Amino acid sequence: MSLDLPVAPKSKDARCQSEWRHAVRRALLGWRAALDGATHKYLSDQIRLHFSAFLKDRPGATVGFYWPIQNEIDLRPVIESHLKAGGKAALPVVPGKDLPMVFHTWTSDTEMAPGFARIPEPLGTNEVQPHVVLAPLVGFDRAGYRLGYGGGFFDRTLATLKRKPLVVGIGFAATQLEDIIPHEYDVPVDVLITDQGTRYISEQAVSDVEKSDQSSSPCHLCT
Repeated sequence: MSLDLPVAPKSKDARCQSEWRHAVRRALLGWRAALDGATHKYLSDQIRLHFSAFLKDRPGATVGFYWPIQNEIDLRPVIESHLKAGGKAALPVVPGKDLPMVFHTWTSDTEMAPGFARIPEPLGTNEVQPHVVLAPLVGFDRAGYRLGYGGGFFDRTLATLKRKPLVVGIGFAATQLEDIIPHEYDVPVDVLITDQGTRYISEQAVSDVEKSDQSSSPCHLCT
């Protein structure tokens, strides 16, 4: 299934660029929603394989993941395997509009309730600081800048975390753009995982891999 995306504006006008990002977001969400079940499962299975390999090098990590909505890749099977291997997991809780998310521990037995935008959130579990945070990608570019849903929750959350987590963008390779024309305050993800594989972008991510390769102990982010 091909993607028919609006042409990026030549103008540097902020409003022009914002309108373009909005149109691209709408087109990418439409493409994802229209994926047939077999294709979606095949691509998602590839992503889950790459993500599983990524977590095997981080067995002690607390992973802040997301509850899948709008035909996103469902990573819960990988997260459950991570928990069985001794890792930990957390889901975001949104206290209110325009407020940063906080992460609360999650297991398959955790009681859930509809939260902001009716997305399920954990009930009665402790707040934690994740080592790894997963960012669902509506779209992305080669530099690792992400196109999200436009609410700004993710960026606000990262800015408030006391410890910088390793940020991992999760999405379909077909949604890669040449340039999403990021805002000046946007920060790229550290790692990209798509159906085509895993790509380390930031110096933090590369350093993490090198330290993991040189030691049999869990990565430095997980200690």
